[in-house]
Amino acid sequence: MTSPALVLDFGGPVLLTPFELVADEPGTPAYGLLHLRGPLATPEKPDPVWEDLQEGRITERAYWAARAEQWHEEGGHEPDIRAMIAHLYNPPRPELVREQARSLVRDARAAGLPVGILTNDLRAFHSDDWIEKIEIVGDVDVVVDGSVEGHLKPAPRLYELLSERLGVPYGDMVFLDDQATNIRGAEALGIPSVWFDVVDPDRSFSEVRKLLGLPPEVPGG
Repeated sequence: MTSPALVLDFGGPVLLTPFELVADEPGTPAYGLLHLRGPLATPEKPDPVWEDLQEGRITERAYWAARAEQWHEEGGHEPDIRAMIAHLYNPPRPELVREQARSLVRDARAAGLPVGILTNDLRAFHSDDWIEKIEIVGDVDVVVDGSVEGHLKPAPRLYELLSERLGVPYGDMVFLDDQATNIRGAEALGIPSVWFDVVDPDRSFSEVRKLLGLPPEVPGG
């Protein structure tokens, strides 16, 4: 019997979302486009394009391409996703990574569990130098990046590659992702999955810990 494996999506569960980062940029085009949008949208200020993404009617790339085009039109830089992401995420810094993710990866590794990152856009959005400076990427056993492999979640092949490289069958993984369509793709293969709630990260991390048999996180630990 293999040990259960922790599998994390990168943008969202590990890295703060653009919607959270713009909270520090009031009055900017990025703030106008992303504040209280996506998973932080409210009934008073809905984000119907995000809802289309969650229902699988559009891809994640299509969502961000549309936001980048709007960002450009409203006074941002070039109308492409990478330029917008660079604006928000440069320079690389520890504050971009959730402390709950650091703790979870640390505890999983201490327990001898395999740890992987399954992402669609790591190298599509970020430079090699940036990735190297985000230390948590080097703390995991396997990184499977759809932008390198030529398959994007929820394509089954990407999950298959992860299983092969971790050496863990689908049923022994615990997968955390903030996109409902990716969760559906994983569950269709029999991968136990947790939808990451940006509004309540602690609950999501706690559920993953339970599934892995890890103790609850110690506050301030």
